[in-house]
This record gives sequence, C-alpha cells and structure tokens, in this order.
Amino acid sequence: MATSKEIVTVSIPKGELENDYTFFEDGKIRHNYDQSVYKRDLETWLNARQISDAEKQRILQVCPQTFKTRIAALLKK
Repeated sequence: MATSKEIVTVSIPKGELENDYTFFEDGKIRHNYDQSVYKRDLETWLNARQISDAEKQRILQVCPQTFKTRIAALLKK
C-alpha cells in the first residue's frame, strides 16, 4: 500500500502483545498490533488524528532521538 519512504518504526508493546507504529514520509502510519494472544499480527493504516493523545505521548517517549522532532511534527497533523 505505501509507496512513501519509511521513516521509523516505534514499538510500544502492551505486555506480550505487539504494538508497533511505522511512520512514512507522506504522513501515513501503519499500526501492526496484537489484539489478544489469540488475535495476533493485525495491521491497520492510520493518520495522526486517529491516535489518542496518551498513545502519542507513549510513542514520543520511546521514539529514537534522531527521529523525535520529525515524528512529533507528523503526530500534530
């Protein structure tokens, strides 16, 4: 789906459940996650407005410093 260049993937697991956000230059965000131990490896495409403020904070807390400014700007859109 994404033809845009990938910037970075940020992982904020919820216990043993996967919870990864991959950011692309065009502003799209791919969310790969596990809904439960029985429902794994789900994928959805988001824009910044679809991510809660609390989740944005968690993303920025673990985002590599070299990408933090760029990802913060994408999350404000």
